[in-house]
Formats: sequence, C-alpha cells, structure tokens
Amino acid sequence: MMNDTMIPELTAYSVTIHDELRDLSALVSVAKRLVNGAFLSAEEQSVADQYAVVVSDEVVEAIRAAIVAGTDPLGAAYCAIRSPEQRRGTGQTFTPVEAVLGMFAWADAQGHAARIVDPGAGTGRYVLHGLRQNPQAIGVASEMDPLVALLLRANASALGLADRLDIRVGDYRTLQLDVIEGRTLFIGNPPYVRHHNISQDWKSWYSDSLKLLGHASSKLAGLHLHFFVKTLALARPGDIGCFITAAEWLDVNYGQSMRDMMINGLGGRAVFVVAPEVPVFGDAMVSACITCFEPGSEDTYIEFKAIDSVEQMLDLTGGHLANKLVAKAERSWSVLLRNKTVVQNEAFVSLSDLFRVSRGQVTGKNSVWVVDDNRFGLPEEFLVPAITAATDIIHAGGRIDNLAALRRVVALPASLEDLDPDKYLAVRDFLQWARSENADKGWIAEHRKPWWRVDMKDIAPQIVVTYMGRRPPVFAINTAGARIINVAHGLYPKVQLPETSLERLVEWLNCNVSQDAGRVYAGGLTKFEPSEVSRLKIPNIKLLAEGTF
Repeated sequence: MMNDTMIPELTAYSVTIHDELRDLSALVSVAKRLVNGAFLSAEEQSVADQYAVVVSDEVVEAIRAAIVAGTDPLGAAYCAIRSPEQRRGTGQTFTPVEAVLGMFAWADAQGHAARIVDPGAGTGRYVLHGLRQNPQAIGVASEMDPLVALLLRANASALGLADRLDIRVGDYRTLQLDVIEGRTLFIGNPPYVRHHNISQDWKSWYSDSLKLLGHASSKLAGLHLHFFVKTLALARPGDIGCFITAAEWLDVNYGQSMRDMMINGLGGRAVFVVAPEVPVFGDAMVSACITCFEPGSEDTYIEFKAIDSVEQMLDLTGGHLANKLVAKAERSWSVLLRNKTVVQNEAFVSLSDLFRVSRGQVTGKNSVWVVDDNRFGLPEEFLVPAITAATDIIHAGGRIDNLAALRRVVALPASLEDLDPDKYLAVRDFLQWARSENADKGWIAEHRKPWWRVDMKDIAPQIVVTYMGRRPPVFAINTAGARIINVAHGLYPKVQLPETSLERLVEWLNCNVSQDAGRVYAGGLTKFEPSEVSRLKIPNIKLLAEGTF
C-alpha cells in the first residue's frame, strides 16, 4: 500500500520527473538495475519480469545520483504515470517533507529507537529517512503493492541501506514482528481507504479486534484506523508511534473507538490537527492530523495543537494539555483542540443543554417549491417566508427581522378538497406545472404523502445557523419567525432565555465557533450536522445573563 515516497535529507522534496521515466516499463527496469541482483520477493520478481526493457547505464546512474542527492525520481515518476484516481483505491498519497521531519523530531525527543516500522512504506519516505538519521537502527517496511515495493528496494539499495531494511510485501494487518531489545518506533502515513473499498472480512477483523480490547466498533471506519489497531497488537511496552492520517476520527461516530483507544490502551500522547487549507495529502481530498502515542502509557493528559501551515509541521511541540478524563467525556475532540479554557471550565455547557437542534425542511426540488414571485396566484397562506440560502443568515448581521426580504416556500395542505374554487384553480395550475418539472418524482416526493406536501413547521426556530460552507457557521436570532429549509439548522429552546442573553449567545457563537468544530473536507468545505452543533460548548445561563465570559 504505497502512501509515501522517500524524502531528501533535510531539503525540499523534489518531484522532477526524469525524461527516461515516462512509463512503467522504464521505471521498473531502472529500479531492477538499481537493486543490482539483490533478493526480490516472488511478487517483485514477477513485476520486474512483466515490465522488463533495456535501459542504458547512463539513465541508471543518473537516477542513482538523484536518489543519493536526496530526491525521489522513482516515486515522482510513479505518481506521474499512475493518476490520483488510479492510486486512490489503495490509499496511495504523498505527504510533505515537513511532516516527516517534524514527526521524526517528535519521536527522537522520546528517546532512541532500535527499530523503525513503516506500516505503508511506499517508496520509503519515512523509513529511509529514519535509517539515515539513526545509523544503529533497523527498519521494517510493509508495502502491499509489489511494484512500489520494488521502487522502495531500489531506493534503499542506492542509499546503501538495503542490509538494514526488511521489506515485507503484503498487508500490514498480517505483519508479524520479532521481539527485539530496545524501542520500536511505528511511524508513517497509513493508506487512506474509505470503508466502501474494504472487504467484509477485514471489517469483521477490525470489529472483532476492538471487541477483544473492550471497545465498541463501527464497520464504517477507514483503513487508517485498522492500522492503529494492528499497531497496538504489535507494540510492546516502551514502543512509540506517530502516524499522519485523515483527521475525521476526531469527531465522527465511527471514530469513537479510536478516541477510546487513545484514552485506554493506545496511550495517546499528542494530536496535532492540520488546518484544512494546508495541502497535506496532495491530491487526496481529506484533512489531516498527526497522532502520537505510546501503547500502554498511563499519562493523564493529551497534548493538542493546531497546525496552520506546512512549516508549522516542523515543530510538534507547544500545544495545550487536555485531561484524559475530560477527553473521555467528549464525543467531539475538535473542542479539545479549540479552547482548553472552555473544555476545562465547568461554567461552559453543551449547546444541547439549552437548545434542541434540528435541520431545515427538505423540499425535494427547490427550483419548484422555493419562489420569488406568485405567478400562479397561489393563496398567500400557502407561501411561507423562509431562509432558503445561507446568505440569508450570513448577511443578516446576527438577526433575521424582515420576512419581506426572504423568498417563500410553497406549503400546500395535504387535502385540497375543501379549497374555495378560485384557490383550487390556482393550486391546480401550479401542480400541473410542478409535475412538468418532475417535482412529483424523486425519493423525497415519492415518500411524501401526498407528494406536494412540503411541511413547513408551525414553530419557527429561535436561532438559525448555516449548515455548510468554506467558513465557520453563522448564527442569527430569528426575531421575524422565519421557517427554514435544509440550508440551515434551527435551534429550538429548552429553556427560555432573556433577549439580552440570546444576543450575547449569538455574538459569542459567531466569534468563537471555528471550522474545525464541524466535518472539515479538503479545500476548507465544512459541514455542521445537528450533532456537531449540539456538541458546541457555550457559556452557561449565569454567564450569559451576566455577560462575563
């Protein structure tokens, strides 16, 4: 499972593609020459035979010189030849040099490692750097793709590290390790593969493994979480680990088992969360975090730190500490990253203590049910002013107070039999047009009885909040009583707050809630499901009344 390529010694990573490495045959044949007759696994030998062509001595020596100089021409060529789409199914991604250097700096600060294990080695970005920096250490590199394993072997040979590196061609989850004297460092970038591409057998393995550890599990977990479980099984007292993975496990339901392991068993030491705009995985659309752990450790705190640039990954120190008892009680760990004062202050409560959060109504076809004018002459009581775009909230300045500025949703009654003739004719004409627009088709309409019944609830939310965007969510008091469709969520009070407290709450939310409290995707797109909004920490009733926060 390739997920990285080797790094230059201490310089910027080069992705220059050598002119002669434009197809797999040339790439594999150069790698075979660099290995220079050394042992190949049966799988690697099959690849070498399949792609064998003649390459010149000049090309081989030029590639060797580039590897020794600290670049990775073989890995760069591989990623140019095989598109991101071709590599995505096996989780083959790049990480920046800064991440590798920062992760090794963290590991080195914990003490000497006698063995370095890279769980998804690719062409050797992590393990080869570690062996160059630790001349007494040995390495174990697990790589499922035999072609990529051959490239890794070529890099190791060119660097004179082949005798200290044991390359295992196969699935990391089947890896076995010999017992050694000294500490093992597990470090790397486990492949990012979503659960859709994981077999049922391996999903069952993951679930069963967690049950044996006393943790609940979900078969929705990605492959990178499988690697944490396997690492815990391989590790011995004193071993440490440092993986860079997708960050979604911090907050999603299927990440609960990972959060539990960090508290109990995996020995979570630190979590460094990279801002979504920082391109950690290149062409993989996912946000990242660096997770440091010491299996079996009984430390009572976990360090959290936000990483806002590629350069900041060089310094994995200086975060704030969160008590593991507090972390255990949190269903979303993004809050532990954002504000340690909020987490540790009993004066802050979950938003769900004061409000019920509900998503807006789904119409099934906004182009039909959301209208600017009333060209069919529909009765006014069937046209409900509503928030139909995030901009309705974003531009409201913290308060929705003018229904006339909003578009309206057509909310017809379930029965039309009792309508006055004029009203009935207008509704009939509208529904005929709606059918011509296929508004009676689709999952929503077909599961709605009758298909035209868009139920705009009688009770308006007290506060509204945007649902999705490339910015933090925006909150507004809904003074006008506008209804909402599913571009927004509504906050319905469990406790009646004075107007001044509501104003302070909305102001506080708009100033303090950040994107990383939601589900952040690459490029900065963030979704806030009702569950994420419900878990937000807010000042309690007393603080809101006093304005002292």
